[in-house]
Amino acid sequence: MRKKKGIAILMVMAISLSVLAGCGNKDNQPSEPDSNGSENTEVADGPSWKQDTSDCTITWFMAYDWYGKKFDEVNNLFDKKLYEETGVKIDIQTGDTDKLNMLIKTGKLPDIITLDANSTQRKLLEDNKMVQPLGPLMEQYAPDLLVPQSMIDWYTAKDGNWYSIASYYYGDDNIADNQGYYETHNQNYVREDILSQIDMTIDDLQTKEGFLNALRAVKEKNIQYNGQTVVPYMVLFSDIADIQIAQQLGAHEEDAEGNFQSIYTTPEYREAILLFNQMYREGLLTDDSFTVDKSQLEQEIAAGRVFASTAKTNVSNSKLSLYAGDHNAIMKYAGQFTGEHNDRSIIPAQNNMGWTATLVNKDAKNPDRIIRLFAYLNSKEATLDNEWGVGGWTLGEDGKVVRNPEIVALRDENPTEFTAKYAGDMGWTSDYTIVQGTYPQDEGIWADDTYLMTHDNRMEIYDDKCFADVAPEAGSDEAAIQARIKEYRLQALGRIITASSAEQCEAELDAALAEMENLGLSKLISYQNELFQANKAKLGLKFAYPGNR
Repeated sequence: MRKKKGIAILMVMAISLSVLAGCGNKDNQPSEPDSNGSENTEVADGPSWKQDTSDCTITWFMAYDWYGKKFDEVNNLFDKKLYEETGVKIDIQTGDTDKLNMLIKTGKLPDIITLDANSTQRKLLEDNKMVQPLGPLMEQYAPDLLVPQSMIDWYTAKDGNWYSIASYYYGDDNIADNQGYYETHNQNYVREDILSQIDMTIDDLQTKEGFLNALRAVKEKNIQYNGQTVVPYMVLFSDIADIQIAQQLGAHEEDAEGNFQSIYTTPEYREAILLFNQMYREGLLTDDSFTVDKSQLEQEIAAGRVFASTAKTNVSNSKLSLYAGDHNAIMKYAGQFTGEHNDRSIIPAQNNMGWTATLVNKDAKNPDRIIRLFAYLNSKEATLDNEWGVGGWTLGEDGKVVRNPEIVALRDENPTEFTAKYAGDMGWTSDYTIVQGTYPQDEGIWADDTYLMTHDNRMEIYDDKCFADVAPEAGSDEAAIQARIKEYRLQALGRIITASSAEQCEAELDAALAEMENLGLSKLISYQNELFQANKAKLGLKFAYPGNR
C-alpha cells in the first residue's frame, strides 16, 4: 500500500524512482518470505488490480506475426477501460517462431510471452527456469485470479511449479462451473444463397458424395457473384486441411490397442487425399488452395468468390465482412461429412489443453502488476467486454448476454470500425467457457449456426488433451524428425493431390509415406506414444478416442 510522506523531498524522490522503474512506486518484486517461511500477502478490499493503478507499461510478446493489435487507450474502449482499471499500458510485440527462438537464445524476452500451448518452446522456457512460477504470484498478489484447477494440474511442470495460463482451455471443472462445452474448428461452411441456387440443402452435404455433388453443381451451373466465377471449394493446405478432412472421415490418433498412431498412415487419411485428388481433377479445387495464406483466403471468402470451405478460423471473420456488403450472401455452418469408414463424425476438440500459453519472464520488473493484469483480463466482466465490446452487452435475468443492438449492427455492417472502437482481442489468458455459458439466446442470422457448431447431434466432440500434448522436447532428435516430416508433408501434398489419376495419387502417397518413414516417422511415433500414455494416465483413461471405448 502507498505510504503517506510527510516530507516533500521524499515524495519527489519516490516519484523519480517510480518513473525509472517503469511502473508506479509499489512493490515491484515478490516480497521475501517471513521468518516462518510464509509470504507476506496483502489484504485489501476490492479487486486485486485496483490496489495499484499507477502508470505502468508492460511488454507482451505474441508469437503470432499475423496479430495486428496496437494498444490504444485513447480510441479503443476496451484498452481505455483496461488502463483506467489497472493503470497498465501494454507494449505489444509480435513475431514468428524464429523471432521467439532468437529472444530465448539471447535472453531478451519481454515481460510476458504468449505462444502455442503445445509448443516445444513452452517446455523449454519452463524447464530452463526462464519464466516465473505463477502460484506464488497469484497467492501473494492476485488471489482473485480465475483459473481452473484442472488447468493448473495439467500444466504443472516436472519441478512441481505451474508456469502457464492457457487460453481456450476446457476441463470438467470450468465447463461445469460456467455451463460451457467442447468446441471444434473442424467444420464445413457453405454459401446458403448459392446452395439455394443449386437446389440443395445443408442436409444434402452430410456425406462425402453429397458434398461432392454440391461442388459439382456450382461448377456445372457456372455460378457467378459480382461478375466473377465462384470457386466451388477452397481451403488452406499450408495449415491442416488434409488432416481435418481425414478426421471428418473418421481418422484418429489412437489405434485399437490404445497406442498413439500417425494419422498419415490411417485408411481415412488415404480416403481424404483421394477425395482432394478427385476434387482437383474435376476442377472443384483450384491451385489457389496450395498458394494462398490465411488472410488471402479470408479475402476471397469476404469477396464472395468461394462457395465452400473448411475450418471455423478461415470463415468466422470473413463471413461477417461478406454479409456486411450483401445481406443476401450468408456463409453458414454445414457440419461435417462422413465417408467410407464412418457413418457418424467423431471429431477432436480444438485444443482442450488450450490454444495459447502465456508465461511471465523471470526477469519481469513488475510481476505483481502482471499477475493482477491477468486477474483483470480473466474477470467475467473483462472476458465479456473482450468478446462483445465495452458497452455492447448486459446480462439478462437468465444470465445470458443481451447485446446492444446498435453495436451488433455496427459489428455486422462495419467490422473494421467495430474492431477499432470496441474489440478487445485480448483473450490470451481468459476462460472462454464464461462466454459459452452466457452466450446470447438470439444471435440474429447466426443463432442456429452458433448452437449447431457445438450441439450438432450428428457429431461427437471429444477431449483432445492426450493427443495435443505430445510435442517432442526442443533440441531432441524427435523434434528434428517432426520438423523434417512437417516440412516434407507440405512439399509433397501438392504433388500428391494434383496427380493425374487416382492410381497415380495413391502411388505418390505411398512414396511420401515411405519417405516419412525414412525421415524417422516410426521413431517419432514411439516417442510420442510414451507421452501419450503418460497423458492418459494423468486423466485416468485406458482409451482416449471415444470410438475405442
